[in-house]
Amino acid sequence: MAAIVLAFEGSAVLALAGGAQGSELYGNILALAAAVFVALYTLIGRIQRGYLSTTIYTFLTYLACFLTLLLMALASGTPLVGYGGREWLIGLGLAVLCTLMGHSLFSWCLKYLSPAYVSAVKLCEPVFSGGLAVPLFGEIPTPLQLLGAAIILGAVLLYTWAERENKTQ
Repeated sequence: MAAIVLAFEGSAVLALAGGAQGSELYGNILALAAAVFVALYTLIGRIQRGYLSTTIYTFLTYLACFLTLLLMALASGTPLVGYGGREWLIGLGLAVLCTLMGHSLFSWCLKYLSPAYVSAVKLCEPVFSGGLAVPLFGEIPTPLQLLGAAIILGAVLLYTWAERENKTQ
């Protein structure tokens, strides 16, 4: 319980570290809403992974996402073609690295690890993406952002120890 509270506090520090206002604050509120939906999705995934293989589960999930995004793009008039090679490579990289390698790994883990632990580990995503922003975009984190990241990583480590302790008992 302490690790979950600590992880939440670290996430709050990280979210508010930039002095969020206006559209940035709105973005943080949307991110919080997304976190709630990810938690629900993780719980549903835990149930589904009890009797579906990772391959079938991820195929159905990705198909549902594809159809939903396709309908949303068509409804909003967003063009599906006409993008340059760079954008297609970025999309391919996101599809392979983030979705197939990242998301599918989380889906696989749901059969073997608790959904709470899988959710806690997902909190590391903004920390590592923030770390990648340094060499890729030259974005240097503020001391408060570094503090939030350290709290999150410490909380996930604490949670890992607690999970390991529960497994050995």
